Amino acid sequence: MIVRHLSLTNFRLYARLELDLPAGLTIVQGDNAQGKTSLLEAIYFLATSHSPHTGADRQVIRWGAAEEAAYPFAILKAELVRRDGPRVLEIGIQRADGNRLKKEIRINHTTRRGIDLVGQLAVVLFLPGDVELVSGAPALRRDYLDAALSQVDAEYVRALDQYERALTQRNALLRQAQERPVDPDEFSVWDDQLVPAGVEVALRRRRAVAELTQLAMPAHRRLSNGLEYLEIIYQPNFDAAAPASSARSYQIGLDPARPPAGFDRADLEAAFRRALMDRRREEIARGATLTGPHRDDLRFLANAVDLGDYGSRGQQRTAVLSLKLAEADWMRRRIGEEPVLLLDEVLAELDPNRRRCLLDHISDSHQTIVTTTDVARFDEAFVKQATLLKVMHGVVARQ
Repeated sequence: MIVRHLSLTNFRLYARLELDLPAGLTIVQGDNAQGKTSLLEAIYFLATSHSPHTGADRQVIRWGAAEEAAYPFAILKAELVRRDGPRVLEIGIQRADGNRLKKEIRINHTTRRGIDLVGQLAVVLFLPGDVELVSGAPALRRDYLDAALSQVDAEYVRALDQYERALTQRNALLRQAQERPVDPDEFSVWDDQLVPAGVEVALRRRRAVAELTQLAMPAHRRLSNGLEYLEIIYQPNFDAAAPASSARSYQIGLDPARPPAGFDRADLEAAFRRALMDRRREEIARGATLTGPHRDDLRFLANAVDLGDYGSRGQQRTAVLSLKLAEADWMRRRIGEEPVLLLDEVLAELDPNRRRCLLDHISDSHQTIVTTTDVARFDEAFVKQATLLKVMHGVVARQ
């Protein structure tokens, strides 16, 4: 798939933008704070209905747009070319009741739900800060899994939404239990929603990590000149396959579609429910649910060394790059379309070998958009095959 045309109104620096984008490679050059990264952000927003940089939609609206009484405050629109025909995606951000904002999503000019965006436009985004996926907080790795799966798996989106809603209500009940007696049946109401959704989230994450691992391994071998062997290990917060007294977590097997050996879905749900009951006194004391996939983690190992704890910056960057390359292949296999690659100032951080491997992958993609402050950082042959765009003060011009 490719984004053939991008239209922005009141998004970040862009009061108004109409931009045709070609297939193949596009290099977007501009100084900092001129709007080049916002182009990638807009495409990501259209694919996922949220920004990779902020959780507040208000922050993506151009400064002053609300005061100008624009309605909606911001509009993003993309015309796509897909194997199954053209597609038009549109997201409007507008005022709801009071000072709240709401999003309106349209697909082929028809109002749709957020879940209907799944599989419409798939993107793989490379950011300079992505190295923190290896060494940063577990929440970053959970967010990565959620974002990747939510682009290709509608059932995952439904399960995650149900889980998060039930988790919010259950946590509120736990806090209430600190101040008043709570009937156990009140917990059962939310556990009945939390447990099946949580098992579904964990199983789909487990399968995705296994698939990504198999694709990342050969990429990592190339990037490390054959010197390192990468493992990505899923560490579920709740592991029915491990004894209650054990801190270990199971290694992903070669059959990723199945639960841990010896456990079916009913076993996992029963074990999850027992774990919630066993920790209820502790959860009430802390006012939070302590068991479930909202506390899962991933670990990256190279030659059995945990890169999060002991890896060099270069090793961590190589692991993330391998994961992102695997993500592109994984998305293509899941939805039957090539994802759009979005690279924000990433190539400048890579050594010649990693850059060469990434460029080899880019050459096989249908559409790649790269941002940079200085085109001279790229090899001449790389630049010759690209369309060059210049961004200045929210205005884009073809060079």
